[in-house]
Amino acid sequence: MRAPVTILLSSVALAAALTACGGGGPSKATFVTKADGSCAAGNAAIAGVTKPTNPTQIGAGAATAASTIDGQVSALRALKPRGSDTQQFAGVVSAIADVSGPAKALQDAAGKNDDAAIGKAAVDLQSKVDTAATQGQAFGLTQCGVGLKPAVGNLFDGTKSVVKAGFVTKAEALCRAANTKINAIATPGSTLASVSKYFDAVMVISNKLAADLKALPTPPGDEGAVNEFNAAFDALNAKGKDTAAAAKANNAKLVVALSDELDVAGTALNAKLDAYGLKVCGTTGS
Repeated sequence: MRAPVTILLSSVALAAALTACGGGGPSKATFVTKADGSCAAGNAAIAGVTKPTNPTQIGAGAATAASTIDGQVSALRALKPRGSDTQQFAGVVSAIADVSGPAKALQDAAGKNDDAAIGKAAVDLQSKVDTAATQGQAFGLTQCGVGLKPAVGNLFDGTKSVVKAGFVTKAEALCRAANTKINAIATPGSTLASVSKYFDAVMVISNKLAADLKALPTPPGDEGAVNEFNAAFDALNAKGKDTAAAAKANNAKLVVALSDELDVAGTALNAKLDAYGLKVCGTTGS
């Protein structure tokens, strides 16, 4: 009569062992190795994309990334992790799958030469890659998700350079045209009325230029630098507005003080514009 008890105990021990190792399936280490093996070649293919220098190359690189990621996702969905890892691994695969959408959007935007859409898709791509990398690393992977971050480096950097080149060209043209208009305005005389008239005319042009620069598609990854010089431009224009108001109020002392502040604000703006490569907008055009 002891045999059934022995069998029962053995069954309980086996069940406990299975539970302890995640409910069956390969070990975590074995599974991770297999999963990473499904992603390594694809990551290498994306990393091998030549850094794009024009929209056509951006589109080709994005197409490679999208199709490769779709292939990785298909391969990963065919794998069966341990029961206890199923939900977390599904999250990793979902995060990797989410990278494909902005890659396809980047391909589409590049085909249309749409700098605004290119920049947005590139930022979205970077964000989704970051999420996939975080999810993959948390699972213990080194290739799936994690390897996408360095792999898309050339594509992202090249996209940024292409959009920035377009941004600089358009911005410099806007500044050149604005500078020509400002230089055509008669310099103020010795009266506050002439100072007020001068600043009124200049501010119309300067405010429009600031708005036009803000309307340009921001190069992906350069949001901080662009926001900084836009804010500096707003500060300069605010000083110009205050100077015009002081002149209208016949407050000569305040006009003089604000003129000094205008010089400081202008110098700060030029430094930021020059640093970004906008020489005509900065010191060259001053």
